[in-house]
Formats: sequence, C-alpha cells, structure tokens
Amino acid sequence: MSVGQTGAGLGHEGVVVLFRNTSAAACVLAGYPGVAALDATGRQVAQAERTPSGYLGGMETGSTTPRAVTLGPGATASALVEGTDVPEGTATSCPTYAALLVTPPTSTRSQRLTASLPGCSPLQVHPVVRGTTGTSPPS
Repeated sequence: MSVGQTGAGLGHEGVVVLFRNTSAAACVLAGYPGVAALDATGRQVAQAERTPSGYLGGMETGSTTPRAVTLGPGATASALVEGTDVPEGTATSCPTYAALLVTPPTSTRSQRLTASLPGCSPLQVHPVVRGTTGTSPPS
C-alpha cells in the first residue's frame, strides 16, 4: 500500500490509497478498505465512513455495489479517502489528521500511511476500484 495522488475542490480534500499486487499470482480485492485517521502522536482519532462515492470520486454515479477488482502481478487498484476543510456549525477551525491507518478489504493487516487530511467533517472512504485514481472509469 502507498499514497497516490491528492486532490481538492470546493472545500473537499482527498487522497488516493494505492494497492499494488507484489506477488507472482493474481489476487482479488473487493469492497471497502478500513481507514482510521491518526493524529500527530499516532493515536486513532476517527474512523472513515464507507460510502460508494463522494464529491471527489469513488464508484460511478448510480452504482451502489462495489465490483471485485482482479489484480495481476504488478497491477494496482485504488480507493479514495476524502474529507472537508470547511468548519461546520459554530466551529472556527478543524483538526488535521497526520496519517491514515489502512486495512485492505478482507485483510486484518493494517499499514500506516503518511497523508494529511482535514477533519472538518467525517472522513469518507470509497470502495476499491481499477486503476490509480480512486474513481471508477466510465463503463
């Protein structure tokens, strides 16, 4: 696992988590990765909500069921994690998460990835999709 591209738009910020098959055999990823937000001390402070898509990407519009992604040796799939940087209600500032603790779908092994994201709203994580953008390519 590694961090891919980051993006922002209209108060939303996101980071793509990349899943690369480093084995000599094909593997299948399906569903949502687990994602926890960590503060600067490494303490878990939030859990990302699993949603099909968000403002910055995810599954194609109208899709609600994640598709299985088969990864050949050396191939990469991705999932998008996003949040907002606009304070809600009476808040005047928001926490910034220093890292993410990511667990691939159907796995119990987590990895810490350095990635700064704002915590003005609950983080969202979208399902694993083909490619490296965290967004399903059009059908």
